[in-house]
Amino acid sequence: MRWILVLLAMVASSAFGDGNGLERVRRHEPRMSYLDNGIVKLGVDLNLGGAITYLSKGGTDLNVVNGWDFGRQIQMSYYSGPVPFIVGRKQPKAEWRGIGWNPIQVGDAFGHGSRLVEEQNDGKRIHVKCVPMHWPLDDVPGECTYESWLELEGNVVHARCRMVNDRPDHTQWPARLQELPAVYTNGPWHRLMTYIGDRPFSGGELTQIEHPFSAADPWAVWIGTECWAAHVDDSGWGLGVVTPGIYRFGGGFAGKAGKGGPHEDPTGYIAPEAQEVIDWNIAHEYRYDLVL
Repeated sequence: MRWILVLLAMVASSAFGDGNGLERVRRHEPRMSYLDNGIVKLGVDLNLGGAITYLSKGGTDLNVVNGWDFGRQIQMSYYSGPVPFIVGRKQPKAEWRGIGWNPIQVGDAFGHGSRLVEEQNDGKRIHVKCVPMHWPLDDVPGECTYESWLELEGNVVHARCRMVNDRPDHTQWPARLQELPAVYTNGPWHRLMTYIGDRPFSGGELTQIEHPFSAADPWAVWIGTECWAAHVDDSGWGLGVVTPGIYRFGGGFAGKAGKGGPHEDPTGYIAPEAQEVIDWNIAHEYRYDLVL
């Protein structure tokens, strides 16, 4: 998540204070559901809200998806007020006090996974529905449900996502930037490419987004006029995300470039972003494609 992981890639262990969050993550046992068309193999973890935790080219076992903690992966994430967001006596961790209301599909910063309530896989489509967890709080489910429908076509994953909110707090909090979705890749895919020109879909030159990651200024922001961005390796191969109608993007790369697998810290990040008011009873949908 764009704000959630500002410091995580650099000081991940300290972000969890007593370390219990990362310890739970390391003890996590996946329960996977896969689609495989011979070109792309896609995997979701049914013990982590059905979020995408595995994506590889057919015939290989080279997973591009980063899973250092429960705030990465490829997942749904929404933001609203108040800031800070407090439930009863449960306060957000100090590092995430400024996040506010933020249920995410995978789990929380304390290493608790989201609870799956529905799942189907007919070999052609995966459907999952979960109750997400509030990232900054210790074991607090969201007052909403997340659903996603995933299908393969060639080297593309077609995704449809739906959030249904049911908050007891009926305040209309100000609009926030939403991640549609949040996408995290591993160390080899460190070059962030996109098109930012004024003649989209004309075959124009691509731009590499180069933005040094720092605690004060973690991620770049740009306008992608073709509605996509991609993290690629030195050969130019990697993972792109396309969200139709979304032009604002946030992202970058944190850590040592070129190396690192799904359970290591170096990571690339991309989020197509939209400024949205998340009403207490909203049903919000969007579509995106992942392209290997």
